[in-house]
Formats: sequence, structure tokens, C-alpha cells
Amino acid sequence: MERYMDALRARKPPPKRTKVTQEDQEDCIEGGLCVSNSILDRCESGFTAADERHMKASTQFFDDTALMALLCRHDIVLFLANMCSAGEKQHYVMTLIEMLFQHLPLECHVGILYDIRCQVKCSCAKWGFLNRYMDRISFGISVFHTFGHQWACQIIYHPRKRRGFGLSDGEGCKHFWHSISKLRAYLQVCGYHQRLYTLDHQVDYARDEITEGLGAWLLQQSQHALKKRKAAEVILLGCGHQEVLLQVQWDAQVAVQTKPLPCQWKKAGKDTVNELIRLCKTQNDLKKRVKEYDAIIANVDSPPDEYADARIELESVWKKLEELRTRIRRKQAVLGVGDRTRLTNLINNPFLAL
Repeated sequence: MERYMDALRARKPPPKRTKVTQEDQEDCIEGGLCVSNSILDRCESGFTAADERHMKASTQFFDDTALMALLCRHDIVLFLANMCSAGEKQHYVMTLIEMLFQHLPLECHVGILYDIRCQVKCSCAKWGFLNRYMDRISFGISVFHTFGHQWACQIIYHPRKRRGFGLSDGEGCKHFWHSISKLRAYLQVCGYHQRLYTLDHQVDYARDEITEGLGAWLLQQSQHALKKRKAAEVILLGCGHQEVLLQVQWDAQVAVQTKPLPCQWKKAGKDTVNELIRLCKTQNDLKKRVKEYDAIIANVDSPPDEYADARIELESVWKKLEELRTRIRRKQAVLGVGDRTRLTNLINNPFLAL
């Protein structure tokens, strides 16, 4: 699988995409994906599993560095991949998924929970991995790892917000790792075949233990699901809105919060602050002219022609002043906290003498 994926990457180079920052790159959503490039970049930087070059174990001292497991909905191990690389490379995930579909009927649809699911989907869309299965896969993120992702990624891939996952949390692997954690020291020093033998028997023991209590587990999960459903129905009836309206509002929220970030440039905040300072100076000049015209109108000794000109000009100046105030409010609304502080300091600076 590793050679196959490397060959695909070499044969089909994707369009070069630099990482999106809030400084000078335009954000966008690439084909086949649900979140923008900036969200993918932030999720990737937040997880070591997303970095294939990150060394979790040294291959200098260990031939086998880790394990990757694929578990069913009942937390029973289906397949184990023996990792022999320093990082958590994607070909291990692809191998497990490929092995799963080789044992399933063609019409079977599968939901897969993975901690960096957004990165796997990005690779599949970019390089064409698992193309023959993608229409039969629904990806999600395991609950424990969801909160490490960006909010836009959470509202798309959280299992509670995706159809088909129900109350599954995807944390069965954590339970399995905990059950075999006591073997870590032993497995680091034993031989290759002894390691496989031990792991095989440990997996069989865990499977038999779960299978023995599967009836009680199913009953517990069914009762929990019914309890959750009744509580949700009570909330829906008490909110005073129809379910269709709530679904429309949720779809609108998802559309707004997953749209790409607006294009920004390096000195956007600085340029906006400078323009606001200029507009504030113009506003002060207009206020001075208003005072002058008010003084002419209030003076009973003013000549008739000056009085008439002051009335006409005053109306025009007030109109310009209101338009200017609207522009200032709009530009202040887009400033961040740091730029707002800088603007306040510059306006109150006696050397500028606004």
C-alpha cells in the first residue's frame, strides 16, 4: 500500500497549494471537500498524527514502532496493522480500510470515525485514494478528538452532527489500548514472532470478553438511546418551532461558518487605521465648519447674503458629516482588538493634534 500511494502521488501531482494564513493568501474550498484550506491547515498543525514526518518512536532501536487498529461498532478488533515507520503514515489507515471493504458486500455502506478524518478525506480527494469506495464511506471524527479541531470542522464531522453514527463515540481504540498497555514493556524486548503471538492471543481474549457481555451491552445502549431520544423530543416540543424550520436554520449556520475566510493582505489593519485617522481629521474639520455656520446663523447682525449662504452650506455639511460618520463606524467594525487599541492611542496622541 505504501508503494501504491507513493506511485499515485508521483503520477498525479496536485496543484501547488501554499498554506493559507490571515496575511496574504486567499482562502477557498477545494473540490470534494467540505471545509476550506485554512481550516485544514489549522487542524493539521494541531495534531501530531496529521504530520507523517513526526517521529513517535525511533526505528534505530525498534523494528516495530506502534500498532494501528480497526474496530467495529462493538469495540471488537477487526484488523491490526503493524507499524514499522517512525511516524503515523496514511498508508496504514488506507490499508485497514481496504482490508475492511474486501470482506464486505458491494452494497454495504460504512461509517468510519478517525481522529484526523479531515486530513484523510483531503488526501483521498487530492490523490484519488480509495476512489472505488468513497461513495460508500461516511467519515467522521471520534468524539474525544473532535474538540481539538476547528469549529468549522466540528460542525461538519462531529458524529453527533452526522447522519448514521447515532451515539457512537469512536473511542473503542482507546479502551483497547488501555487493555494491552500492561504489555508495552514486554513487547519492546520480545522477539518478532513472540510479539505477534502475544498480540494475537490478547486480541482473541478481548474479543471473547466483549462477545460474552454483548447482550447486556446492547440492552444498555438501546435504553440509553431511547432515553436520549425522549429527552430530545421534549426539547423539540418545548421550543415552539417546527423541526423543518430548525433544520433550515442549522443548514444556514453551517453554510455561514464553513465558508472561506475573506482575502486579507499583510498591512490591512495598518492601512485601515491610517485611513480612519484621516477620516477622523476630516470629521473634525467638518465639525468646525458646522460651528462657524451656526455662529453666523445665530448672529442677528450677520448680512443677509452671508446668512443665506450659511443656511445652504450648513445643510450640505451636515449631510457630508453623517456619511462620514457611517464610513468611520463601518471601518471600525472590521478592526481587531489590537488595531482598535492602536487607533485609540494614535487619536489621543498630542503630536498628531487631531
